[in-house]
Amino acid sequence: MQRSLLATALLTAFALPAFAEEAVTVYGKMTLGVESISAKGATLSNQNIERQTRVTDGASTLGIRGSEAISDNLTAYFQIETQIKPDDSCGFAGCSTSGKSTALGPKDDRYAATTSPNTGTSRFANRPSFVGLRGDWGQVQFGRMDMYYEKHVPNELHLLRSGLNSSALAVLGSNQLSNAVGADDTVVAQKTFSVALAPIVAAAIGKDTPVNALISSTLGNAIGAAYARDLSVQQILTQAGGGVQTLFSNPQVAGALIASGVNPATAGAALQSALGQAATQAFTPGSALNQQVLQQARAYTLQNGFYFVGHRYNNVVQYRSPSMSGLTVAAAFHTREEKGMEGVAYALDKNLLNPAARRKMNPWGAELTFHYMNKGVFASVAMMRDKDPYAMGGALDSAYGIKAAYGMYFSPDTRAGVVFERQVNKYNAALGYADNKRDAWVVSGSHKVLPKLELIATYAQAMDAEIHGVKDVNSGSKYFQLTSLLTLSPRTNLFATYAKVNNESAAAYNFYVSGAAQANGEIQSAQYTPRGADPTSFQVGINHNF
Repeated sequence: MQRSLLATALLTAFALPAFAEEAVTVYGKMTLGVESISAKGATLSNQNIERQTRVTDGASTLGIRGSEAISDNLTAYFQIETQIKPDDSCGFAGCSTSGKSTALGPKDDRYAATTSPNTGTSRFANRPSFVGLRGDWGQVQFGRMDMYYEKHVPNELHLLRSGLNSSALAVLGSNQLSNAVGADDTVVAQKTFSVALAPIVAAAIGKDTPVNALISSTLGNAIGAAYARDLSVQQILTQAGGGVQTLFSNPQVAGALIASGVNPATAGAALQSALGQAATQAFTPGSALNQQVLQQARAYTLQNGFYFVGHRYNNVVQYRSPSMSGLTVAAAFHTREEKGMEGVAYALDKNLLNPAARRKMNPWGAELTFHYMNKGVFASVAMMRDKDPYAMGGALDSAYGIKAAYGMYFSPDTRAGVVFERQVNKYNAALGYADNKRDAWVVSGSHKVLPKLELIATYAQAMDAEIHGVKDVNSGSKYFQLTSLLTLSPRTNLFATYAKVNNESAAAYNFYVSGAAQANGEIQSAQYTPRGADPTSFQVGINHNF
């Protein structure tokens, strides 16, 4: 009765047409816990996230679903589901970072998340929401739906009953561009400033000499490393000034300059003065040099980042077959409104852009999944292709993922499963880059030690990625989680979870979305993991389904 009244109130509140639904249900779950979390051991020690205590949401949701029997073999149905995140009301993936400042200016979220979840507040219908028809022939539905990434979940059924940080999705995929592997922050900064400095060095020296490139790269590396450590502009300039003095007093550099008719002392003084002026421009948001530096950083990130396929997509049409002795087939297709826009694949050249790599983009994706679940055995193979991933700005031609999972109940109280995944990025042919690849695997198991007490353990490993055919050493990560669930009723349980992501020095994996460790003032999102840090969490909470 209460659900019916709530459903009526919600339908009235959203001013829906007054047509009778045969079955309208309000449903959801509330999962909240007190958590102690940190992420220490960062490659840059100043980026460590110290231990903090917080209340963390575990994908709390509110939904409405209903159906109408049109004939004996045709039913219309719908679902509207929203992640409500009652700990801070920021919805899927947290509040927006748009407008937050760095030394170079406001953060740019466009290339940070393919799902564009950061709206500042919770979006309505941000979880799977669709309308469809079903019958003996299967079902077809249209809307916003999950594609690929969650297809191993039956091997981790505790996902439905505890916090998201107890999911191997921490290393299987992070719904984001490149932060977890590839495009190291320090290297991006070093490459960016090396390119930006080249014309400044040439102007200060007054001519092209054999050591111009050496001076640009040496100073760019020093300034980039200092910038990555979040030093102030004055500290960066001080280090750069010392670097100029050291370089221009080096016998080999000074000798090459003199041989080219350049006075090292005069050129050094001119370069120090030019660096001061350039710094003022580079760190003044909106200036031409500032925009050049930001564009160059984005270029390097897109060319050397890693794109993970599979997440919650908009504009999806999906077909699911009826069960055939436990086997079902799912096929889905998505497209984006950006279709037809001209994509730009950036290149590290003097003009910043590679004209040959410019092309019209046609972003779309397709998934094919085979599920088998029968007599205590689960198996699945999921495959997906994203064509022209829009978040990669035209740098990628396509990205692929394939995931195989197998699990079984050994007894009514004991189950275990394994997952293997490979993700591949294929680059725009005009850039001439080899593929990016990354493998990951998971083993998970659970056992009921008492009728109402279950222990669940997961171990997962993301292997070192290959970036353009070369292994990105120290880009791997290991994940461990132990969860205990105490069932109070069919709809309510208590949980306690210990989870840790052990990142190698170049890796930046984190707990998945809501459970992510983040610096003070940042959103709870896996996009902002300090590279090399090891997110560690202990959480005790309650889950209630309704």
